[in-house]
Amino acid sequence: MNVHRLVVLLLLLAVSGCSHNPHEPRVVAADPDSGGIERFAKSDIDEVVELHQRTAIRDLKTLMVKLYKRNPNQRHDKLSRTIEQSVELVFSMPLEQLHPHWTNKPGSEIIHIAFEQSYQGDRVFAFIVGLRRMLMASYDFHTEFYYFTSLDEQKLYNSARNIETAAWMLANKRDKNGQLYLLSDGLVRGQRNLSYQRLIGKLIATQDNIANIIDHKEGRIIRTTVVRTASMVFLPI
Repeated sequence: MNVHRLVVLLLLLAVSGCSHNPHEPRVVAADPDSGGIERFAKSDIDEVVELHQRTAIRDLKTLMVKLYKRNPNQRHDKLSRTIEQSVELVFSMPLEQLHPHWTNKPGSEIIHIAFEQSYQGDRVFAFIVGLRRMLMASYDFHTEFYYFTSLDEQKLYNSARNIETAAWMLANKRDKNGQLYLLSDGLVRGQRNLSYQRLIGKLIATQDNIANIIDHKEGRIIRTTVVRTASMVFLPI
């Protein structure tokens, strides 16, 4: 990159930074169709990363809607708004505003809370917030990606393995009476429903795919891990 291009790039980044309201933090990568001067400071890889992040968050929203429909007793605001409105409200807020007591907790701890016998809150909320925090941590909490934004392919890979562990917990964790904490796949009116499994599989594939893209770009090697989901041990991110 020559000096002239570097200066232009820095100016573009400065302008894009000024154009974003700091009191309205972005919670996910912006839609590329929104245009704007920011796009000039992005490489093709940056736009691919943003596409994967948006896809992961979109699928996580869909999972939250489905879990609320399958577990209607969990939603604390069911008398105030629709399921879709509840989910949009959750995803419109920055992570640190969703639950004051979870501000400094990693996503893995929040997921564990969703399956604790003593927890009396909304288990769907805890499960999805934990997954969302874990996903965003794998992107180093970036919601805007530019030439100088670096990502760790190992964190992205680890997040995919952690989603596998979370999926196992969702399907298997039971209370002291032997009842699942949260219903997901199973028999519905005599038909086998595997839509949750397929949706979670898409989340895993999205994270694995972007991990491989970053790995190829940086020329580094991902340390692959055989995860025993039943151990419920999450990999570091």
